Amino acid sequence: MALLACGRAEGISRFRGTVNAFLAALAPGIAYNVVIFFLALLQKDTIVGLIRVELSLCAFLALPVISYAFAKRWNREERWLRYATASAWSQWTSLFVFVMVMAISALVLPGLANRPGFDRAVMMASQLYDLWLGMFIARCGLEISRWRAALLYGSTALFVLICYTVATLLPPHHSYLSEILLADFGAHDRMSG
Repeated sequence: MALLACGRAEGISRFRGTVNAFLAALAPGIAYNVVIFFLALLQKDTIVGLIRVELSLCAFLALPVISYAFAKRWNREERWLRYATASAWSQWTSLFVFVMVMAISALVLPGLANRPGFDRAVMMASQLYDLWLGMFIARCGLEISRWRAALLYGSTALFVLICYTVATLLPPHHSYLSEILLADFGAHDRMSG
């Protein structure tokens, strides 16, 4: 993950392209959503919490499903398992970067870290980094062009946006869409909803 996080394509070869490796990469995100499911059952508004979990799972699994469809269409199926494994593990990288920047800022520059909007600016920067990293992993993992990587990530983002829009429009008419747009569109949403 560190090699890929630094933009070194040889990092992709450190991941195994097996079903077990892919399932192991998905396990933390699935486990997180299972915990959130049980916490949702304890909430006052259980239905909203359960819909959040459902949306989170849809967003979390969207990239592997959509990328497989594209990999199949582009004759890159043999590269997909390694790519999907690297991608699933690397989704945690931007979260790690966000936490580290916030922690270091709080220790070194507490005045800056406590300013309104600082956390949102760091979150936006980590999301842009997450987008770059995801497209970089797609390019070196599937051996595709920048345009195809952008198409893959654009399609995934559009799918997630549609899911959140539909959930917002249907009863109980909670504003899930504004939650994702105002908070953290990207890897964190795929993991947290």
